[in-house]
Amino acid sequence: MKCDIKMMLKAGAGLAAVVAVAYATFPAARELITAWAPALFFLICPMMMFFMMKGMQSCHKEQDIRKPEARPVPLPDTKNILDERR
Repeated sequence: MKCDIKMMLKAGAGLAAVVAVAYATFPAARELITAWAPALFFLICPMMMFFMMKGMQSCHKEQDIRKPEARPVPLPDTKNILDERR
Protein backbone atom coordinates (compact mmCIF):
# COMPACT_ATOMS: atom_id res chain seq x y z
CA MET A 1 0.00 0.00 0.00
CA LYS A 2 1.39 3.36 -1.01
CA CYS A 3 0.61 6.85 0.20
CA ASP A 4 -0.76 7.94 -3.20
CA ILE A 5 -3.17 10.74 -4.16
CA LYS A 6 -6.29 8.55 -4.18
CA MET A 7 -5.62 7.28 -0.66
CA MET A 8 -4.74 10.76 0.54
CA LEU A 9 -8.05 12.13 -0.77
CA LYS A 10 -9.98 9.35 0.98
CA ALA A 11 -8.13 10.00 4.24
CA GLY A 12 -8.64 13.76 3.86
CA ALA A 13 -12.38 13.30 3.29
CA GLY A 14 -12.58 11.01 6.32
CA LEU A 15 -10.69 13.49 8.47
CA ALA A 16 -12.90 16.33 7.23
CA ALA A 17 -15.97 14.31 8.24
CA VAL A 18 -14.51 13.64 11.69
CA VAL A 19 -13.64 17.33 12.17
CA ALA A 20 -17.13 18.39 11.04
CA VAL A 21 -18.84 15.95 13.40
CA ALA A 22 -16.58 16.99 16.29
CA TYR A 23 -17.23 20.67 15.51
CA ALA A 24 -21.00 20.13 15.55
CA THR A 25 -20.97 17.82 18.58
CA PHE A 26 -18.70 19.79 20.91
CA PRO A 27 -19.59 23.50 20.76
CA ALA A 28 -17.38 24.28 23.77
CA ALA A 29 -14.29 22.96 21.96
CA ARG A 30 -14.84 24.69 18.60
CA GLU A 31 -11.82 26.98 19.00
CA LEU A 32 -9.57 24.01 19.78
CA ILE A 33 -10.95 22.00 16.86
CA THR A 34 -10.41 24.85 14.39
CA ALA A 35 -6.89 25.37 15.74
CA TRP A 36 -5.89 21.69 15.42
CA ALA A 37 -7.65 20.86 12.13
CA PRO A 38 -4.95 22.31 9.79
CA ALA A 39 -2.21 20.48 11.68
CA LEU A 40 -4.12 17.22 11.40
CA PHE A 41 -4.60 17.68 7.65
CA PHE A 42 -0.87 18.37 7.31
CA LEU A 43 -0.01 15.16 9.20
CA ILE A 44 -2.29 12.80 7.22
CA CYS A 45 0.47 11.17 5.16
CA PRO A 46 2.96 10.62 8.02
CA MET A 47 0.20 9.21 10.24
CA MET A 48 -0.96 6.86 7.46
CA MET A 49 2.60 5.68 6.84
CA PHE A 50 3.15 5.05 10.56
CA PHE A 51 0.00 2.97 10.94
CA MET A 52 0.69 1.14 7.67
CA MET A 53 4.17 0.15 8.82
CA LYS A 54 2.79 -1.01 12.17
CA GLY A 55 0.23 -3.11 10.34
CA MET A 56 2.91 -4.68 8.14
CA GLN A 57 5.00 -5.65 11.17
CA SER A 58 2.12 -7.55 12.73
CA CYS A 59 2.00 -9.85 9.67
CA HIS A 60 5.65 -10.83 10.03
CA LYS A 61 5.46 -11.75 13.73
CA GLU A 62 3.58 -14.95 12.92
CA GLN A 63 6.27 -16.24 10.59
CA ASP A 64 9.29 -17.88 12.18
CA ILE A 65 12.32 -16.91 10.17
CA ARG A 66 15.44 -18.95 10.90
CA LYS A 67 18.59 -19.53 8.97
CA PRO A 68 18.90 -23.09 7.75
CA GLU A 69 21.35 -25.05 9.84
CA ALA A 70 24.06 -27.08 8.21
CA ARG A 71 23.24 -30.78 8.43
CA PRO A 72 25.98 -33.38 8.35
CA VAL A 73 26.09 -35.41 5.16
CA PRO A 74 25.52 -39.11 5.91
CA LEU A 75 28.55 -41.17 5.04
CA PRO A 76 28.05 -44.31 2.98
CA ASP A 77 28.35 -47.61 4.77
CA THR A 78 31.90 -48.82 4.04
CA LYS A 79 31.09 -52.48 4.72
CA ASN A 80 28.57 -52.61 1.88
CA ILE A 81 30.95 -50.94 -0.56
CA LEU A 82 33.76 -53.37 0.25
CA ASP A 83 31.40 -56.38 -0.05
CA GLU A 84 30.18 -55.24 -3.46
CA ARG A 85 33.74 -55.03 -4.83
CA ARG A 86 34.59 -58.61 -3.87
